[in-house]
Amino acid sequence: MSTITSMGVGSGIDVRGLVDQLVAAERAPRENRINSQEKRIEEQISGLGKLKSGLSDFGAALDGLSSAGDFRQVETRVVKEGMVTANARDNAPIGNYEVEVTQLAQSQRLATSVDLFGDVADFSAGGTALGAGDVTITLADGTTETFTLTEEASTLEDLRAAINNQSSSLRASVVDDGNGPRLTLSTTQTGEQNAISQIAVNAGGEALLNKLGFNAADLGVDQDTSGGFRQLRAAQDAIVKVDGLEVTRPTNELRGVLDGVDLTLNDTGTTRVAVTEQEGTALEAVRGFVEAYNALRSQLNALNAFNPDTEESGILNGDSTLRGVQDRMARMVSNPVEGMDGAVRALADLGISTQRDGTLAINEARLSDRLAEDREAVVSLFTQADTGIAARMKGVVEEFTGRDSIINTRTENLRQQMSGLADDRERLEYRMERIEARYIAQFSAMDAMVAQMNQTSQFLDNQLQALPGNNRK
Repeated sequence: MSTITSMGVGSGIDVRGLVDQLVAAERAPRENRINSQEKRIEEQISGLGKLKSGLSDFGAALDGLSSAGDFRQVETRVVKEGMVTANARDNAPIGNYEVEVTQLAQSQRLATSVDLFGDVADFSAGGTALGAGDVTITLADGTTETFTLTEEASTLEDLRAAINNQSSSLRASVVDDGNGPRLTLSTTQTGEQNAISQIAVNAGGEALLNKLGFNAADLGVDQDTSGGFRQLRAAQDAIVKVDGLEVTRPTNELRGVLDGVDLTLNDTGTTRVAVTEQEGTALEAVRGFVEAYNALRSQLNALNAFNPDTEESGILNGDSTLRGVQDRMARMVSNPVEGMDGAVRALADLGISTQRDGTLAINEARLSDRLAEDREAVVSLFTQADTGIAARMKGVVEEFTGRDSIINTRTENLRQQMSGLADDRERLEYRMERIEARYIAQFSAMDAMVAQMNQTSQFLDNQLQALPGNNRK
């Protein structure tokens, strides 16, 4: 009896094909069920992602409708633009102002006197030691900074480096003006309060460092030198008159002089500053809200759509979370705002109505009339803390998109279900491998039996052919 080395050889049956068909028949219903579940879960995850994205975009739009400043835009105009720069914030009142700049703020600058060291030292080659000691610089506001020189590092360059490396109030340079190196000191901030009031030196009695003393009190009307320094430029405050009221500031950046307007002084002189409000800003803000809401509502409608003719539906058709968002949003746009009195209490009072598909429509004429009659009431309808349209809709957005929101919770649960289906698919593959092995064993046994029967039949046939009488011609 020969040995069967390949399935189907003995019987002539396509055992491999038969096994594949039987395994496929076993696999199909289970695999189809897993595929169907995966598709459904993927669609739900995608739909919830689109829902969350739409709500987040709407929430971002609401951020631009949360304060009164979002409903107005002001601009400034300066007659002499090079003299003063004006920047108005959204809360700036409308008005015209006369601005007279009589003095700009400036920083102080000192330099060592030309003959400070006389013939005692030759600084032309650099590296001449001033001696070890401490240099303490006091500003007019009482701030003090101390810089220490050592015997190994006590040149003008060393003092310059110590000041620049350690101080936030001073900058130092060593400048050769043709008469030898001179140390210059400049304050980094403008204004009299930031001026150098004193330089005190604590060094050995013979040290050249002692010559660097300075006392601002010694500076007189016609005297610009004190101790070892000459004042090249005095620190001064900015002086400006706004509508006749004189104001003094240590800087040329003026805050709080004009309500809601920041001024930057660039030159002395007189100019006028006008603050005006752009027309239509509030109207555009309301339109922007309606457009953002309609974009969200259209997306919600698409997710929940159903076409009875084609029986095609949106990926979240009938979803409870989606219905919850739609219902909450619908109530938010229709319910009156708590705390509002008078003619403006709800969006409907502005001429904003809900259409059959849930989107909003604007009666432009009525909205314009309301803005003309009571602009503050219209703005309050949107911006009122906690209960205004923007605040309560942002609350709904946060409820459905926040960290512990129902959308996030459901999405996480769906991902866990998807992970479980992956395990189911692995188990199915293992089961199919076992079924395939069983079929192969069964058909291999059958194939061997058929082969043996064929061999027996052939043997008998040969024996019959050899009997007397079967050889007759």
